[in-house]
Amino acid sequence: MRILPILFAAATLAASAVAQTPKINDAILKKDGSRVRGLEITEFLLTGVRGKRGADPFEVPAHLVAAIEWSNLPDAFISGRASMERGDFRTATQMFGEAINQTERPLVKADAEFFLIKSAVSAIGADKGAAATAAARAKSWIAANANHWRTPEALFLAGRAERLAGTGGAAATTLRELDDRALREGFGAIWSARAKSELALTLLADGKTSEARSAFQAASSAVDSALTTPSPDDAELKVLKTQARVGEGETFLGEKEFAKAESFFRGLTTGNEPALVAAGHAGEGQAIFLAAGPNGSPNDIRRAQVCFAKASVTDIASGEASAKANYYLGRCLTALGAEREGDTWKERATAYFQIVVTSYPSSPWATEARLELAK
Repeated sequence: MRILPILFAAATLAASAVAQTPKINDAILKKDGSRVRGLEITEFLLTGVRGKRGADPFEVPAHLVAAIEWSNLPDAFISGRASMERGDFRTATQMFGEAINQTERPLVKADAEFFLIKSAVSAIGADKGAAATAAARAKSWIAANANHWRTPEALFLAGRAERLAGTGGAAATTLRELDDRALREGFGAIWSARAKSELALTLLADGKTSEARSAFQAASSAVDSALTTPSPDDAELKVLKTQARVGEGETFLGEKEFAKAESFFRGLTTGNEPALVAAGHAGEGQAIFLAAGPNGSPNDIRRAQVCFAKASVTDIASGEASAKANYYLGRCLTALGAEREGDTWKERATAYFQIVVTSYPSSPWATEARLELAK
């Protein structure tokens, strides 16, 4: 007589457990801005995204996918993304580490691990040990996810981390692999351009200025080629073109050919592309400032100040040119000191460095600014 109540209770508990299992309701954000909702994504591959929509299978080709919006995300994952958006990469790294342990879904675990790596790379600064750890973690993720939609970016992040760790040879190998696979496996022209640009930065960091100059020119040509076919990546490709041109000029700085660098960057200021004009003013000021040296004439420092001020005004996108300009405006005040800038010179210099740290946290100039603030 007691069997029926026990069976009834067991059935009730089972039904309750099923009811409490959250329904998967993923979405795909496409590059045209539209969303595909009501999905259960089961595969996140280089070729595209696969899964079910109700009882029907679906597949969206990789070149149409901008992002994935997972359903039922752990709170730590959501907090991690919010931390990334405000530039707090150390907190983001911690949050994504917690998110890995808060989900049983393999696809979400892999994404949490990926974003942990991405945050960790952005948080490296000048810490070579942290860079080496991030590089190793990225390589481990790639080994476990060789055919993932995010594999190209993971290769890119691994190469950048290796560069920041001071292992230029390893970085070059990783980035050449990315470039080769981008062409061979159809990652897209944007990944070839990214790989070439990061490789050029690696060669420049290793003091191989002549090779770096050729690599920056190759990156610029790759961007020009990619831009012949309109795509959703055009805005980033234009940013990469600016970076390649700036990098080419910086190779002259690496050779201490300051006059050549000044002339090169001044040439950029005569064009009609605002980003290049701003970068040109910032680079010209940098060449003048570095040529002046620690005991440079006040007149040269003033000339550099004018260039940096022009860079800030003309950089309508408020990008790397502004980060560089604000950093060097602080350096100019430090170089001129109280005798020429008055008693408030230090507070004003600190304000410039703080702007870089706060407004451009992932810029390499933020790392330099933090070093100045620590003095």
